[in-house]
Amino acid sequence: MALVSELKSVCLTRPNTRVANVVRVPTSRIAKVQKRSAPVSHATFTADPTTQQSSLAGNVAAQKDLNARHRDILKHFPSALGVDDFIARCEVVLSGYGFTGDNSIAMTNLCRDEITLVLKDKIEAVFGSSFNTNGLGGVLTCGVTGMGAGLSHSPTSSSGRERYVFFSFPHIAIDSASSVGTITRPGRSGRSCACGALLKALGELKAEGYACNCKVPGVHDPLDPEYSILKQRLARRLRYEKTDVSKLDLVGITAVAERTITNDLEYLIEKAVDLNKADYAVVTGVQIHNWATSLEADGTPSLEFVAPTKVFVVVNGVKIHLDLTKVPSLSPRQLLMLAGGEASAHDTNFAVSHSTGSTLQEIPYSYLNKRLGGATVLSPDWTTLAPKDRSGPSWQNVVRADNVPTDRDRFAPNMDSAEDSVNPSFQVTQAALTPEAVMPTFQPGQSPAQAAAAAAAAAAAAAAAAAAAAAGFEAAEAARAADVTVANNN
Repeated sequence: MALVSELKSVCLTRPNTRVANVVRVPTSRIAKVQKRSAPVSHATFTADPTTQQSSLAGNVAAQKDLNARHRDILKHFPSALGVDDFIARCEVVLSGYGFTGDNSIAMTNLCRDEITLVLKDKIEAVFGSSFNTNGLGGVLTCGVTGMGAGLSHSPTSSSGRERYVFFSFPHIAIDSASSVGTITRPGRSGRSCACGALLKALGELKAEGYACNCKVPGVHDPLDPEYSILKQRLARRLRYEKTDVSKLDLVGITAVAERTITNDLEYLIEKAVDLNKADYAVVTGVQIHNWATSLEADGTPSLEFVAPTKVFVVVNGVKIHLDLTKVPSLSPRQLLMLAGGEASAHDTNFAVSHSTGSTLQEIPYSYLNKRLGGATVLSPDWTTLAPKDRSGPSWQNVVRADNVPTDRDRFAPNMDSAEDSVNPSFQVTQAALTPEAVMPTFQPGQSPAQAAAAAAAAAAAAAAAAAAAAAGFEAAEAARAADVTVANNN
């Protein structure tokens, strides 16, 4: 509590400070995360052969320059913060609106990849055990029932009010040599990749285009449900944004995934959260693994970043957008306080370097090896302290976003929004090529030749119907696009 109060006082005196602490993820911590998880096959998820290179490639000495690595990450994700820095800022701003580890439940939505547990551990160090809605690529498949199940586990205040904190992040690897998509996994030879599901979807969307992948909502491959849902959600978003898929790279598809999944999350929240009995916070962005190309003790540091995109709270029905860049970073001493002890109790082999406007710090191995429970905060009922309108007097005004981001894009296709017309990629074949059309009933007295002729005629008719439906779909698509353009202009 003293640390949170200390950070609040700094906010008042240094409202425009923008400092980022980047902490090293120890090799032992990464190995521990891997051992906790069941083996996962990455056979179908191969690294992107067109990964981007920088001056860090092949230069082991340069890869120990944390500032240079941070600058490379910022080229792709300008809002990126070190993971501990990010979590500390979130804790400070959310506590000001009544969300703490002892009165809220965290709802975490990450990719299923075991390496995302580094961020999950950080979230749970503040908020305790979280309810996860993880899916391949971070796609949301839990639905309203799954969401409601997690919400029903929330602590309840003395007033009966509940609090939820939603965290949602697709992920990407950009290793210490700045190769986009590549990551080294303990116990696995060669390079792996992240996010493999998004890379696979990118390759297939480039080869097939997005039009044929815009499936009917609710339809998926029963043997590959999550991936097929992820792919069709991305396809519909790309079509909506009129994206040239041929120019899309892994960083680009990751950004599209974040926008899609964040929109889906806000849509599900609208369906599942009762504002009469609950307050909630939403924190979304992209998780970035900046691990060493060779995982060795005392070798090149492994770093984790988070690039936040949306942070807002809804308290007593009032929505307030927040700006994490207005919260100053923790100092090394404060990070040690969060680790739960004095410097003498930890490995003190720090690697601290400086660049303009940022402080990058390597955290000892023992810091990330210890998983903390939810932070207990002794305080009155937060319902009476949280601001009831946008003008509440307190330090919270400092961290409110000046330029409020747009709310959920209500024109974007939702999980359950119907296609405007029959889609030639799926519905045409299902509607036109009915069992009766493809395999007409064999009539008594017909010869095999007559039955074959009837089947051929039916197939020709079905093909003609498919062509007609496809033409109608294209016309409907053009009309829909025109409607969206008009709506956006208005």
